[in-house]
Amino acid sequence: MAPPAPAPLKDAVGGLDRDGFVALLSKLIGESARLQNDPPVHRPQEDLVARHVVDALRPFSTETGGGPLVVQKVSYAEGRSNVIVEYPGTVPGRVVSFVGMHMDVVPANPSEWHCND
Repeated sequence: MAPPAPAPLKDAVGGLDRDGFVALLSKLIGESARLQNDPPVHRPQEDLVARHVVDALRPFSTETGGGPLVVQKVSYAEGRSNVIVEYPGTVPGRVVSFVGMHMDVVPANPSEWHCND
């Protein structure tokens, strides 16, 4: 017998909460100084951002029983990790989509900066 289909994500996690989103975004921006990728001066610490993302998703994860998401933090080098989030579909083994991102920041060249707005 096949496992029951997961609830639609919107039903499981609710609507986008503006205050929660702004709070998470503030935490991510607050880590920007430690995400500089400018070797050998700066080595990005993506673990800091990954922790915030995992913490924000935990209430909607299967780990807590609160939702359908399978959330993993994986590290390939010290301080540098990725977050993998799976939302199980209704057909086992089928991938519906993939979204990729990176968390390190390459410093801007001040002489090329044209706007602070």
